Amino acid sequence: MESPDNATYCKSCGAAIVPTSSATSPGVKKCSYCSKPLVGEDAYYFKCRYCNQDFCYEHRLPENHLCKSSPMRRNIPNSTSGSYYSTGGGYWASTGKTYQKQGRFSINISKPGRNLAIAIVAGLVIGAIFYFIPGPYNLALVYYFVQYNALVYTGWIVPLFTSMIIVYPGLSGLLDVAFNAFAVVWLDGLLRATYSPKAYYTVFVVTGLVGNVLSLVYGPNTLSFGASGGIFGLLAGAVTADYARNGHFNQSLVIWFLFIFFLSTITGGVDIFAHLGGAVAGLVAGYYIGKSGKTQRPKYY
Repeated sequence: MESPDNATYCKSCGAAIVPTSSATSPGVKKCSYCSKPLVGEDAYYFKCRYCNQDFCYEHRLPENHLCKSSPMRRNIPNSTSGSYYSTGGGYWASTGKTYQKQGRFSINISKPGRNLAIAIVAGLVIGAIFYFIPGPYNLALVYYFVQYNALVYTGWIVPLFTSMIIVYPGLSGLLDVAFNAFAVVWLDGLLRATYSPKAYYTVFVVTGLVGNVLSLVYGPNTLSFGASGGIFGLLAGAVTADYARNGHFNQSLVIWFLFIFFLSTITGGVDIFAHLGGAVAGLVAGYYIGKSGKTQRPKYY
């Protein structure tokens, strides 16, 4: 919206956007929604994965710039909206170039989040298969891939990585998988707005590894497994990444993190050191990501 004195105002909040010498340069990008120059705090702008346009921080979300290409928009098919055919659980709508499944049973989750949830569930199946394959000294093979500290002390460090996914079969393993898979799906909206796909995987593995190493203090007779160390690392990283980018803590985010951490940690049979190690490593990783610049800014994928 232009005023008589050619001042530019944000379409959303009505605030005046004061041009500067750098902001008025021909090569400076502008927010596709409010036309705000993407300089200063908005220099690390956001590119929408759906409409492929550039936006400032305030209008980065599809719903904030009224994205017409986002699959999250609720559409009702009609004779002019393109062809579609029923698949039982929804319908496939054609836009001329691509096909997108639309229906009330779809879950909006990022590719890294979906892959991690699938891997967590698959870990229970893999653990069950390994359990019935005999290993040396009459020890089930699964003990070599979940974290049995006695074996790790002998130099077998593989479980420090594999125990993030592979779990011991049984009720405890089933409950662990159910909780962790649900947590990934539930938290994915926050995590994908914090991490690039590469950072998503990297933070999970690195923080989970730190938590597993710390859990060695329990002694040789301890058996542990599960993805919660890495999940807490991702969640803690979201807190400090937000702080590094905005200069202050998001109180709601901090409260949620503390609530989830203490609720899941005070229950019996939980590897507290794995949770604590993952969370501390996540706080450090998130701050680094938040300060590292444009390459690690939130993206939609």
